[in-house]
Amino acid sequence: MSAFTSSHYAARTRAVIVVDIVGSSRASDDLLDPMKSEMESLLAQALATAGLSWDEAGHPRETGDGAMLAFPDHEAGRLVEVVFHLDHLLRSRNRYHRFPMRARVAVHLGPMADDRRYHRTYITLTRLLNSAAFGEVVRHWCHADPAGERFGAALVMSEAIWRAVVEPFTVGLVPPARCAPIHVSTADFTGDAWIHLPGLDTSGTVISLQDPPAATPLPPLPPQGLRLTLLSPGDAAGPGRPSSNGRADNGLAHGA
Repeated sequence: MSAFTSSHYAARTRAVIVVDIVGSSRASDDLLDPMKSEMESLLAQALATAGLSWDEAGHPRETGDGAMLAFPDHEAGRLVEVVFHLDHLLRSRNRYHRFPMRARVAVHLGPMADDRRYHRTYITLTRLLNSAAFGEVVRHWCHADPAGERFGAALVMSEAIWRAVVEPFTVGLVPPARCAPIHVSTADFTGDAWIHLPGLDTSGTVISLQDPPAATPLPPLPPQGLRLTLLSPGDAAGPGRPSSNGRADNGLAHGA
C-alpha cells in the first residue's frame, strides 16, 4: 500500500486497533485499576501470540480503560487475528474471577502522519467501536452469557480491513463466512463495517437483532358477503347428530 504525500501532509497507511473493556464503569472502585492493568497484560499476550509487539506499536493512546495502537499496514492480517487470541484469554480468565471481563475490539486501515498527534484514522476507529449495531451485538451476548465463558471479545472491522485482508481469505482465524455486515452512521462518519464473534454465530446474532420476531398470524377473515345466522338449539345439531325432531341430520335437504 502506497504512502500519501503532499506539500503539507505526508502520511503512510497504518493498521490500527482499539480495545476497551465492556461495562468497566459498573465495577467497584477497587477493581478499576486492576482490571485496566489486567486487560493491558492480556492484550500484550494476544498481540505477541499473533506475532506483534506492543513496544513496537506507533501512536499509542490510552482510552480510559483501553488502548489504541498503530502498526505497519502489512501487519493488518495479524492485527485482525488478535481478537481470536484475546477472546480465548478472557474466557479462560473469567472462569476464576467474580467479575467477568469482555473486550470490544475495532480494527481499521488509514493514513497517519508520524509528526502529528491527532488523526482522522483514529477518529474513524472510535466511531466503529461505538457504533449502535456493534453495541447491540455486544449487549446481547453479555446478557446471554453472564459468566463470560462463551463470549470474551467481539471485533468490528472497517470496510478497508475487510477488503484488504479478510474477504480475500488471508486471515485464517477470522474467515469471511464467520463475519456479518453492519452499517455505521454517525454525525461525521457513514460506512459499512463487518462484525466477528470468535466461536459464535455472528450472522445469526446480527439477523436476530435486526429482524423482530414474526407476529402470530391472525385467523382469516370470512369471505365477503357471507351472512352469519344465529341458530336455535334444535337447528344447531351437526351432521349425523339428533335434531329436535329426533332424527339424525345427515346434512341433506329434506323434501316437503
